[in-house]
Amino acid sequence: MKYRTLGKTELSVSEVGLGTVELGIDYGIRTGLESNQPPEADAVSLLNRAIDCGVNLIDTAAAYGTSEEIIGRSLHTRRDEFFLATKSLHWSDKGLPITEVRERISASIDQSLRHLKTDVIDLIQIHGRDVPILETMMIDEGDVFDELSRARQAGKVRYIGYSSYSALASMKIIENGNWDSLQIAYNIFDQRNAAAVIPEAHKAGMGVIIRSALLKGALSDKADHLPDHLAELTVRSRALGDLLDGNTPTVPQLALRFVLDNPQVSSVIVGADRTEYLDEAVSVSDGIRLPASLYQRAIKLAIDDPELINPATWGIP
Repeated sequence: MKYRTLGKTELSVSEVGLGTVELGIDYGIRTGLESNQPPEADAVSLLNRAIDCGVNLIDTAAAYGTSEEIIGRSLHTRRDEFFLATKSLHWSDKGLPITEVRERISASIDQSLRHLKTDVIDLIQIHGRDVPILETMMIDEGDVFDELSRARQAGKVRYIGYSSYSALASMKIIENGNWDSLQIAYNIFDQRNAAAVIPEAHKAGMGVIIRSALLKGALSDKADHLPDHLAELTVRSRALGDLLDGNTPTVPQLALRFVLDNPQVSSVIVGADRTEYLDEAVSVSDGIRLPASLYQRAIKLAIDDPELINPATWGIP
């Protein structure tokens, strides 16, 4: 496993981190199973396997069902071997008073500490999923950040980040200058953050954490199970087979190498509900880069249609 520094923090994080939404809720493209969520015994094995493979960044969220609790039960005896990143519960009531927003963030952090069975969260992130509410938050950004700062001063968290779902929010966070990291989507098909957000965050000294590198499974064999209205995405995913070679024999490996080829990326978070998926992801952190010609071919495969590259529009949990 290779490691990169998370922005201006002193954290040296694994190039491949583990995303855990699949461990806490039934999530992702259906593959014929009644549920994609693994039994807890399998989740425990997967989490420990990740640590054994050198993964030292575990990413979760208060909104990911039982994910935090499973991590707490599985890894509390190995707490000094990895960094914990979670996200506070976001608010969904438009026009919520800022005082109540601060109270919800504080309560969420305390709940996460209990669930994760830890004294400190290495990276707390605002889960910025509601753009209308996000715009309200931006007006009172200092109040929100001040609440996170109070948690840091109290020793509950070490660093403060933002998990963004819009370029507008990302740029506002970068311009603010106080945040330690930014988590965003970036993959072969969705390259919208490549032109400005990633380089500007890097320039500002922020750690850049990438999610959705596999586009919720569309950049894997799970693409064959996409519903009919996403047939074009299935076709495009299958066509990536033409770019595979001996060092990169599968589409997920190609997708992850594509992201890691960007030196401004600190870590790519990969969700896995099976050990074989984890092993496949970890295998790309070997220092081998995509050939320049292949990388340029991949760049040209970006999709402009937001209905195809935004999983929130797919109608899949």
